[in-house]
Formats: sequence, C-alpha cells, structure tokens
Amino acid sequence: MGSRSPRDDGRREVARAAGVAAALIAASLFCLFIALVLQSTSTSGGGGGGGGVREERGGAAYSAAVTVLSGLHPSNDLLHIGTLFPVFNLTVHVEVPPGGKAGGVCLGGHSVAAVVSYGGAFLGEGSVGRVCVEPQQQEGDVAATAWGRDVWMPWVLRRRLAEEMKRGEAELEVAVPMRGGDVLVCKAKIGGDLSPCTLEEASN
Repeated sequence: MGSRSPRDDGRREVARAAGVAAALIAASLFCLFIALVLQSTSTSGGGGGGGGVREERGGAAYSAAVTVLSGLHPSNDLLHIGTLFPVFNLTVHVEVPPGGKAGGVCLGGHSVAAVVSYGGAFLGEGSVGRVCVEPQQQEGDVAATAWGRDVWMPWVLRRRLAEEMKRGEAELEVAVPMRGGDVLVCKAKIGGDLSPCTLEEASN
C-alpha cells in the first residue's frame, strides 16, 4: 500500500470538519424547533377556554341575565311571517374579590352598547350605563334595555328558538364591548338566573 500524500490528508481534514459543522447545524436546528413548539404551546394553551378567552385583570367575574319583554312570542311573533321588533331587559353582574384590582372594575358608559343575538343572527342592541365596583364593594349590577327594529331572522332559527322557548331552554348571546378592545360575551337563558360570561379578544 502506498503512503498517503499531504493532499489526501488535507482532504480528509476538510471532510471531517464539514461533517462536524453539519452535525452542529442539525443540532441547532433541532433545538430551535423544540423551542418554537414550546413557545407555541405556552401561547395557545394557558387555560381551558381557548379561542382567546382569558380572565379579566383583577380577577373580576361577570354574569348576565336576559328577559324578553316583547316581540319574541313563540307563536305570535316567531312563527308568523314578517320582521321582528324584540325588546329585552338585560342585567350584567360584576363581582370583584377582596384585594382585587386597585381602583375597581368598570363596565359600560358613554357609547357602549350591548348586542343581543341568537345563532349569530342580530336581534337588538341598547346602551349600557356605567358601573364601577370597588374591591370593598365586591359586587354590583347594571341594567340595560336592548331592542331591535324590523329585524330579519332566518326561518330555521325562528323555529328552533320557538321550540327552545316552549321548553324553557332558549339562550341568547349578549356581547358588551369592554375597555381595551375586549368583549364580554354571555350566553344567558331567557328568563333564567345569572349565567357566567367570558372575556374574549375582539375579532378583527
């Protein structure tokens, strides 16, 4: 066997260095992938709500109740051809735990309107008066009246809502804009007790 030339030794050194560099690059890319996966999990996980649901600053809890005053009777209104003119009485309840957010938690105010819907169909809206609850008060309520004028509702939703109202199971969605761009979303049973609400990020 012949002796190795300096040129062969140089080629082997270059190949060995290239192999080491490739291994280091592969290890770095793997670590970067793991870090991105962990970051994605921590950003989207965080709680059982999902879909942008998160707790209000200061630990405040919200709930709402809704009562139909007129315009959505299962037989006289919903199952008759024509547009609707519903009127709702809304109550939003705020609870602030002792030692909660300094300065209290405020809801409603100038130009703030609650929107009532069912199955994604708009039913009415109305202004919400301002209420602020301090930690020492612990809780407070604000009432609002929402109404719709000449509201069109798909027939399939009319029939479903009429059946649910007859069974006492109908729920309406109530959305109230909050300071900072969030939206208070409540799903309250018609004529029922207060139902819990969630604070969600407003969709673009």
